Amino acid sequence: MQFVPLLPGAGAPRWPSPLSRGYGFAVADVAIVPCADAGVIAALHRATVAVAYRDYFPGSPPPAVAELEAIWAERLADPTAVALVACRGGRPVGSVMARADPDFPGGQLAGLHVLPREWGRGVGGGLHDAALAVLSGAGYRDAGLWVIAANDRARRLYERRGWALCPGVGQEAYGVMEVRYHRELP
Repeated sequence: MQFVPLLPGAGAPRWPSPLSRGYGFAVADVAIVPCADAGVIAALHRATVAVAYRDYFPGSPPPAVAELEAIWAERLADPTAVALVACRGGRPVGSVMARADPDFPGGQLAGLHVLPREWGRGVGGGLHDAALAVLSGAGYRDAGLWVIAANDRARRLYERRGWALCPGVGQEAYGVMEVRYHRELP
């Protein structure tokens, strides 16, 4: 596997490369760049959850792109938020957001979505590592995230990357239980 540096977009804030901070590496043939386009992120979000979340919301159609675009536009308006998009061959294949945690002290990793055809190819891990580099570069010492309690695939990714479950901390969101994870940042 070849190491590929993160590529900040024009005018985007610069952050330390995850290589220099010990977060791992990006994926060959994938560029991870900042993105402020709520429509791009919403389309990735919808395409991902249409497959990944169907077991958690049986009988419910995935949210519409327009609905998700409004949510992402609001999230992107947060001055602490940095959204990243992974692109393979110039096409978006995944996204994640790093921001100040709205409910707890520290940073937050939010909305990590990877198109199903890219699962198992390192894109999610690359996005994760890049988001942690953003949070660390912004001065956060620790971070949290929420994940659907039954989403074993995502939970395994986070646990392999040093996240610890916060016992007894959960919330209901959209009719499903979510659990909270936490980790320190180097």
